[in-house]
Amino acid sequence: MCAKAYKFISTEDVTIKTTILNMSFNSDWLLIESDGKMTVKGTYANGFAWDGCTPKFNLLQFTIGTPDGMMVLSTGKPITYYASMFHDAINQYKKTVDVTRKQADKIFRDNLREAGFIWWWLYYFAVRIFGWVKGSWKVR
Repeated sequence: MCAKAYKFISTEDVTIKTTILNMSFNSDWLLIESDGKMTVKGTYANGFAWDGCTPKFNLLQFTIGTPDGMMVLSTGKPITYYASMFHDAINQYKKTVDVTRKQADKIFRDNLREAGFIWWWLYYFAVRIFGWVKGSWKVR
């Protein structure tokens, strides 16, 4: 039987700065400030859980799907860790947050590039092409 795989759990708040957004939003897991600061609230409840880069699923004792990168950051996390965290957090609120899928994907791209991931363009292309699979975003 296949089950949803949550590969990562962050138990600390993580903040990035982006020039893509200039709006405010606050929820249990995600804070977006008008100056472009975004925070995933890992200190809420038992931490923020996500599956890294998708698609990914468990089959027996194996996790099958998109790699999160072999190279690790200075924090010891996989190179796609923060990019996938923020993209998944925005995706979780896609029906209520005033952020388009294209903006969310650009934040993903920018985080991959900032981390120095050489395959950023391939992952960005994939998320742009296949992102519709996760369902529709808020209609504006």
